Amino acid sequence: MERVFVDSADPCDVADSWSAYFDRLQVRTILEQASAHAAQTGKATPASLVLPLPKSYPLRIFRAFQQLHAGECFYWEQPSRHMALVGAGTALSFQSDGSGRFADAALAWQQLRNEAMIQYASDFPADSTASDHGPVLFGGFSFDPLRPRTSLWRNFPDGLLILPRLLFTLREDQASLTCNWLIKANDNLDNLTNSMSRQLTRLVELIKVFPGSPESMPVEDHAYDLYDVWPAETWKALVSETVRQIQQGRYAKVVLAREAQVAANGRSFSLAATLRQLRQSYPGSNVFAFQRGKQTFVGATPERLVRAQDGKLHTMALAGSAPRGTTEEEDRRLGSELLQSAKNREEHEIVMTTICDALDHLCSRTWVADTPELLRLKNIQHLQTAIVGELLPDRSLLEALHALHPTPAVGGAPTEPALAFIREHENLDRGWYAGPIGWVDLRGNGEFAVALRSALLEERLATLFAGCGIVRDSDPEAEYTESCLKLQVILRSLSGEEQ
Repeated sequence: MERVFVDSADPCDVADSWSAYFDRLQVRTILEQASAHAAQTGKATPASLVLPLPKSYPLRIFRAFQQLHAGECFYWEQPSRHMALVGAGTALSFQSDGSGRFADAALAWQQLRNEAMIQYASDFPADSTASDHGPVLFGGFSFDPLRPRTSLWRNFPDGLLILPRLLFTLREDQASLTCNWLIKANDNLDNLTNSMSRQLTRLVELIKVFPGSPESMPVEDHAYDLYDVWPAETWKALVSETVRQIQQGRYAKVVLAREAQVAANGRSFSLAATLRQLRQSYPGSNVFAFQRGKQTFVGATPERLVRAQDGKLHTMALAGSAPRGTTEEEDRRLGSELLQSAKNREEHEIVMTTICDALDHLCSRTWVADTPELLRLKNIQHLQTAIVGELLPDRSLLEALHALHPTPAVGGAPTEPALAFIREHENLDRGWYAGPIGWVDLRGNGEFAVALRSALLEERLATLFAGCGIVRDSDPEAEYTESCLKLQVILRSLSGEEQ
């Protein structure tokens, strides 16, 4: 067994030192099995080896992965649940376009599930839950594949699933590193083994460069000027026209998004520092980053689209918003007003009914919470209602994406007329904003969130997005103010770094 070792004073680690173990024999065994299978089938075979790791900070791993220059990097963390997935590089990927992007993704996932060979290291803890560790596909999808694309989202196709070359998994007190390959019959297995040994050695060296918790990262406080891509008065006029058409009965609800930009004032945006700010400020949200080339889609979204776990689908209706109060008394008053607001309850009811209808052909039974609750975030609060469905045996998480997206919380109702209105009038390319982003493993467990409170970063320019649900009683000025409040989530978290 080859042992890669590095000293660490990281208090998150389960031992006094951080180390990783690399057993060449186990690597060679899984590679030989995959090579033999590839020779038999005539097709490349996906292979994975799952290694135990000491517990460590996900952001520390992410920074090390970035320095490996392995290609795509992915970050997914739910800080309050002590759960994280961090990926680097590409073992294989599936790209899909057009309206069939979810169906194509589901077929690709099923094929990988049937062909993959997975081996757990012999020293993987016997008392750990193996099902929580192993290969995972990271994925993201555009909001609307029928909307003409622009160069803004050039690195983000309508649908993308990636099996990373390296995957760090953290669940409570157990961490692991999954190494993934796509093995052909004529691959040089010695070269692959040596390459993995060098990469793991380099990874551990890099982790030593980034010691300590995310809180120890040096981050400067930067003030940025936010510029509307579309003039504020023009957007408010669109809201007025939308309200007029809703009142005429053409729609029940239309969600209109805004696009704003921020320049880093001579600096490049620091992705790691931005993630640090997001995870600290919004520990109950899904903090994510999908890095492709020089572009990164990053955010902290409070809205789960759907989670699959042990045969059950967990989702929520999230619609209706109000600011947080500056005092405890004001906060309670604003929350109470939100719960009793006819406008917000109407918006929320539309979303809840649509989700339940969408689950009918996927689930044998569904359960809905009796009344909405308040989801309180740092500077905004929402109405939310929990929904759980028992997934039919022949259905999958990726099929649920097709059934649920877009919810009226990000599109409108009725869905197709609202989407047609957005395509014609919104005048921006949402790309992956308000689309599903998340992950799925080979057992069918996984989670996708609605990519809200987010920005697309490219070196010194950030493009931010926010949307508002427009109904018959909407006030253009109030909707604009609400969208500004939502933009603050990502704006306050953007961090720059000196050149």
